[in-house]
Amino acid sequence: MASSRQLAVIDAQNAALGQGGSILVTGSSNAVTCAQGNGVFVAIQFLEDTTFDTGNSGLISASDQLYPSTQYTGTDIDADGGAVADSVTFPQGMTIFGRWSGFLLATGKVIAYVG
Repeated sequence: MASSRQLAVIDAQNAALGQGGSILVTGSSNAVTCAQGNGVFVAIQFLEDTTFDTGNSGLISASDQLYPSTQYTGTDIDADGGAVADSVTFPQGMTIFGRWSGFLLATGKVIAYVG
């Protein structure tokens, strides 16, 4: 749940860049979510080649069809251009930016940044 507190410009920029905290995820046994009121994941950095679990627990977009996810094709940006991310291997060293409420890894290791 988003805070109703207004942020100064620099604070808003820092929050958008993941200054709300981060988590290292090295296994695929548990889904990872931000605790109530702590925001969403705004960046995911891949420490190893990584895939997300398929289906509703994989990569959960905070806004359906706006960010890559394992649930929906991306149609808000391009009506027919998006794809579901459940068969994609994200390579080591890559970072993706967006807004995700949670994820479950199938393989790999990541650092997920909260904003």
